[in-house]
Amino acid sequence: MQLRTIIADDHPVVLMGTRAALEANGLEVIGEAANGDQLLDLLASRPCDVVVTDFSMPGGRHGDGLLLLDTIRRRYPRLPIVILTMVNNTAVLQTMRTRGAACLCDKRAPLREVAVAVRHAVAGRTFVSETIRMQLTQTCMQDPLADVRLSAREIEVVRLYVSGMSITQIADRLSRSVKTVSRQKRDAMRKLGIDHDSRLSEYARERGLAS
Repeated sequence: MQLRTIIADDHPVVLMGTRAALEANGLEVIGEAANGDQLLDLLASRPCDVVVTDFSMPGGRHGDGLLLLDTIRRRYPRLPIVILTMVNNTAVLQTMRTRGAACLCDKRAPLREVAVAVRHAVAGRTFVSETIRMQLTQTCMQDPLADVRLSAREIEVVRLYVSGMSITQIADRLSRSVKTVSRQKRDAMRKLGIDHDSRLSEYARERGLAS
């Protein structure tokens, strides 16, 4: 029996390529989503064996990133998840894995990796693209900010902020107080030695956190 797969990405070209790569390897794609809301609706209406989803998909009531990953894991604790991402921040990548995504595919790697990751995920094995594996294991001695450890909550606030959301909108999205979100953004900037929002945006772009 073919493995039933639901895929999600906010870029139509990526969706098209992902579907083609999966179907070429004998996997069945039973649904496509362009944001977190559509993905959750599909999961509720179409039983599947594995979900392949982008990490950053702005828009929708349920959000994206770690918030969406947590929602999927809470509603479908046994559903294998493959994450497609361009994030190269080690803290975020490690958090994805601890939150239930054992298979991480770099969107810049050949799409045939996705089919391999899907089969690994369904079998209960891990899969990490070579580029991501290198990112997770390298010492990063050339980057003075690489060893700065932001918390998962701080990273999520930074990611949403540089995507264009206000502090109030982030607080509403993450169900936190405005005061808490403001403090987490301030703490992140302090840890990074950043004193201006434009530099925060630059940091996020360099590490693949910005959409």
